[in-house]
This record gives sequence, C-alpha cells and structure tokens, in this order.
Amino acid sequence: MSKERPVILGHRGYRAKFPENTILAYKKAIEFGADGVELDVQLSKDGALIIHHDDNFEKITGNTTKINDLTSKEIKKIKINGESIPTLEEVFIKLPEYVYINVEIKDVKATEMAYNTVKSFNALDRVLFSSFNIEALRILRKLDENVDLGLLIEKKEMIEKIIPLHEELNFYSINLPVEGIEMLGLEKYKTLISKLMEIGLHIVLWTLNDIETLKKLEGYFDGIITDNVETIVNYYINN
Repeated sequence: MSKERPVILGHRGYRAKFPENTILAYKKAIEFGADGVELDVQLSKDGALIIHHDDNFEKITGNTTKINDLTSKEIKKIKINGESIPTLEEVFIKLPEYVYINVEIKDVKATEMAYNTVKSFNALDRVLFSSFNIEALRILRKLDENVDLGLLIEKKEMIEKIIPLHEELNFYSINLPVEGIEMLGLEKYKTLISKLMEIGLHIVLWTLNDIETLKKLEGYFDGIITDNVETIVNYYINN
C-alpha cells in the first residue's frame, strides 16, 4: 500500500451511486478514481463463487433461500436494478489487471476455491484476502505463507486477540471499523492503531464515508474502504 496517499477501495464497488457488488459498481469505482474494490464471496449450491454481501437475496427478491441452496444458473436470473450478480471469475475477467481487490470471505467453504481462482489469474500480488472468520484466514495461511491476509474487526472483544492472532497468522492488515472512535474513544483508538502500525501492520478503515471522520484519523490508516468514492478521492486530489 502506497504511503503517498491511502489506498482507496470502493466498498462493494461504488455502492453510493450504483448497484452494489456488480461489475458496473466496480468499474464505476475505478472510473471515479478508486485504486480498487472490496467485494464479498459466497458459495452457490453448485460450487460457484458468488459475489454478494448477504447469504441470501431477500433484500432484492424477498426470497430468504440461502445462496448455498441456489445454483449459479438460478442466481444468474436475479438482477439488481438490471445488473447481474457476478462470480469471482467474472470480476477478474472484466476488471483491468491493475485493479487492487480486497476479497472478503463470507462463507468459509468458499475459501480454498477463492484462493485458487485468484491464483489462476496470477493476481495474488494485488489481492488482500480478508475475513471476520478466523478459520478462513487459517485455511488461507496454510495454502500460502506469503499471501496478504486482513483481519476484519467489528467487536471490541476482538481487539485483545489481534496480537496473538497476528503472531499465529502473520497478517498484512487489520481492517478496523470507523465506529472504533465511539467504541474506544478517539485518543484510545489512535493509540491502538499506532501500536499496530509500530509492529508493521497496515491499517484499513471501513467504512469511511465522510471527510470529518477522515480528518480525525488522518495519518492513522493506510487504506480506506468507502461507499462514497468521489468524496474521498476528491479530498486527496485537492489536499
């Protein structure tokens, strides 16, 4: 990750303006200046790597059937504002080869296949695998001692586990929520981040959508995951 400015990743693409986790949203994130995108991987009934945040399509179709109970053919019929739900393979086929991709593993059963797919595109050097699921990260580390892993943190009780897990799994990044400001207080949060940076960890903040919050934590992150790509990109263009 560059130190000239933070790496800016579109959260599920440019989801503030386009249907999230679609090829259109990813392409628009890049068009408007993001360095890459963050996306979520699930596994279909027939073993396809489906890009979708939730484990079902209830928010789109009203149907609560799980993704892993649907075939890829059935999923292809579902549209988000006219856009298809892509597979991981499609993402690597349709996006330029310079795009940085944060692959978040949602379904632990998708882990090895996701790794092998990225490897098949010779893209391991521009991918960060992240997860809240420690077992998924363990699988990835067993597969590859050098692949970049990011530990996603959401709950306060996980903070004390960061260092022991880093000693076990050698993380590239800790992906911290901006809500940590409320969780710990701004100064304690900055102290935590400083300690993590001192031991060589990169800090990726999610989901950072406004300049006020960015300024509070400026200098305390290496990467930003954002819904509001233009807002964040324009800040760095103008400053």
